[in-house]
Amino acid sequence: MKLFYKIIIFFLLSAQVPFAVATAFESHQNLRTAVHAFLTTQLQSDKSDFTIQVHNIDPRIKLKKCPVGFEINLMQAHVKPGKNTLNIKCTSDTPWRIFMRAQVKIFSQLVVSKHPLNKGHLIQENDIKLVRMELSGRQSAYLSNTEQAINLIVNRRVKAGDIINVNNLSKPLLIKKGETVSILAEKEGFQISMKGVALMAGSKGDKIKVKNIKTKKVVQGIIFDAQTVRVAL
Repeated sequence: MKLFYKIIIFFLLSAQVPFAVATAFESHQNLRTAVHAFLTTQLQSDKSDFTIQVHNIDPRIKLKKCPVGFEINLMQAHVKPGKNTLNIKCTSDTPWRIFMRAQVKIFSQLVVSKHPLNKGHLIQENDIKLVRMELSGRQSAYLSNTEQAINLIVNRRVKAGDIINVNNLSKPLLIKKGETVSILAEKEGFQISMKGVALMAGSKGDKIKVKNIKTKKVVQGIIFDAQTVRVAL
């Protein structure tokens, strides 16, 4: 009978050893879940459309349970599209540190061309559309609202489906150098209009120099439309 009890106790203790060993270390899956949650919180604050893939930890790495809870920090200022490195550390009596990587894909609605657009084309609403696209690896400035591109000129040819690049757009010229314009001087509701000559070319909202035809005085003003430059008295 004593031998029987000894055998039972042996098997009970043997069964508890693997469990005790397992609970003495941090679960790799728990670490990956914590990193995923950390990145999700960071990205949700920006209301981003994203996916996250946290890389696996080398199964040979054993990290002791952290009784005070581990800290997670980014190795860069903010979460970025592509590869992100995170520093996870435990500051207990038996401290440890590990670096983990996560692949982040951030998506946005980008303005793209519906059909080919030639250089010099004035973009209209039926020329463009919004398409959900990944931002990873995109260095150029892009638009996320079609209204931002309407009534702007394409500086070089654009193919169907191309992203409308901010650097490939310009405002249409309203006034050319040498053109006759109306100089509209305003102050506290009082207006004076006089004829002038544009000494510079420009688009709506641009500041240019104009010369009063009568007085020959040169002043600076803001282009209001194709015939008018506003100046402040």
